[in-house]
Amino acid sequence: MIVISLTNCPVSLRGDLTKWLLEINTGVFVGRVSARVRERLWERITDNIKDGRATLVYSANNEQHMNFCIHNSENEIVDFDGLKLVLQPSKPKPVESNDKRLGFSKAAKWRKLGKTKSLSQVERGNVSNTYPENYVIIDIETSGLSELKTEIIEIGMLRVRKGEVVKEFQRLVKPSKKIPRAIETLTGITNDMLDEAECSINSLTEEIRDFIGHDVIIGHNIRFDLRFLNHAFMVNNQPQLTNEFLDTMEIYAKVTGAGGGKKKLSSIVEEFKVVEKPNHRALSDCKALKAVYDVLKEK
Repeated sequence: MIVISLTNCPVSLRGDLTKWLLEINTGVFVGRVSARVRERLWERITDNIKDGRATLVYSANNEQHMNFCIHNSENEIVDFDGLKLVLQPSKPKPVESNDKRLGFSKAAKWRKLGKTKSLSQVERGNVSNTYPENYVIIDIETSGLSELKTEIIEIGMLRVRKGEVVKEFQRLVKPSKKIPRAIETLTGITNDMLDEAECSINSLTEEIRDFIGHDVIIGHNIRFDLRFLNHAFMVNNQPQLTNEFLDTMEIYAKVTGAGGGKKKLSSIVEEFKVVEKPNHRALSDCKALKAVYDVLKEK
């Protein structure tokens, strides 16, 4: 089943969609079509809606039992621990300035440039084409989904040599503001614990870089972690990570044939009957991730 919602849609496009779907309200269409027809309809919408907005939701064989696409929206689709979510931009604060033009402050330009750099470096990717025996596993916990608006609150790493862990790294990271209650519940990391943390992310960047060195980086949905880390490096005027990396979520999709590969680490651990259990704490998740990687590289 699919649901399509259109805003500021040309009348001709609405009429075209009614050949395939039922318009249950103005601009809201539902129906059952094949994947091929669904893709053609979405292509037709994006080609003809001009300045209008469109959202497509459809059934899928994944953790959420659905998938979605958006077009001409300020929202952003992001992956969070294998789940696809929609990130809504926060409302801008009023600008107190004699200059009535918005968006021209140095801070705004810096943030925009920073986002472009940190995202482009990671999204282009430097994916390793081998399964190494020497590598570093990384997992971070954050106060939200956006590296520009939220912060790292914990980082865990494992240095692995010839398949064996030779060194561990774990730090709670003091954020600049209180974390949401939902994050406390999810991770078990409380504001009280973070108040007692000795390190800020700014004081940890050199230590993190030294631990990683030139190793291949392995993580689950690793692009998410790298975006946050590279943003922290950029804020401190340090070069971003250019290491090769591997994503266990992508490896799982490749070796099992799972569509999209958007599967949570906890679900893979359960499927593979791995002893180490992730619990949204960085070091525990690293250990579970290594166990999953050990299984995947043998498949």
